[in-house]
Amino acid sequence: MAPTAPRWREAAVRAASRIIPADVLWYVDTDAPAVGLTFDDRPSPHTTPELLDVLARHHAHATFFLIGERVRAYPELAAAISAEGHEIGNHLMRDEPSVRLPEQRFARELAEVTALLTAYGPVRWFRPGSGWFTPRMLRCAARQELRAVLGTLAAANDGGPRDARIGANLLAGVQPGSIVVLHEGTPWRRGVARTTDELLAGLAGRRLSAVAVSALAALGR
Repeated sequence: MAPTAPRWREAAVRAASRIIPADVLWYVDTDAPAVGLTFDDRPSPHTTPELLDVLARHHAHATFFLIGERVRAYPELAAAISAEGHEIGNHLMRDEPSVRLPEQRFARELAEVTALLTAYGPVRWFRPGSGWFTPRMLRCAARQELRAVLGTLAAANDGGPRDARIGANLLAGVQPGSIVVLHEGTPWRRGVARTTDELLAGLAGRRLSAVAVSALAALGR
């Protein structure tokens, strides 16, 4: 992947977000030296503890979009995320494309996961599974006082050689107000900790801080 590709994607997403008629947060219009850092999927003993260690070492914060059934399986990890000062978001009940869910099931599971997560802190945001959404889904979320968050740059570790390039590729495109989407959870995503370490070190070198979505949104113009 060429080093300029992430910059192109960032610009394209920002441009597209201005014409899509949907209440979705893609990025924050700000000159503040901050970037929104988010993680999708799980929590999981394979990735979450090491990831929390990396964030703590860099004094960084993030929003974790958690899957309901995984929170039920590992409540201690959800509690650890919150205890470290990170934000929690709703990523529905299972790791599946939310856009395929029947309307009533989507509404029920969205509410069910929010109720589950509020034991660990306030929930303001949701991210649809696989990133696809419809106006119906957004209206349903709004009735439950949730707003959708996607992002301007995204990557997923897969345990292969390309993992070594993810951090540099993200750094090539990130700018103030960007929202970065990374993925954790499975054994082959263990590299997300190293990717995050590289990303945060690079951000620090550019005097950019990594913050949770709500903190970034508060910096908007």
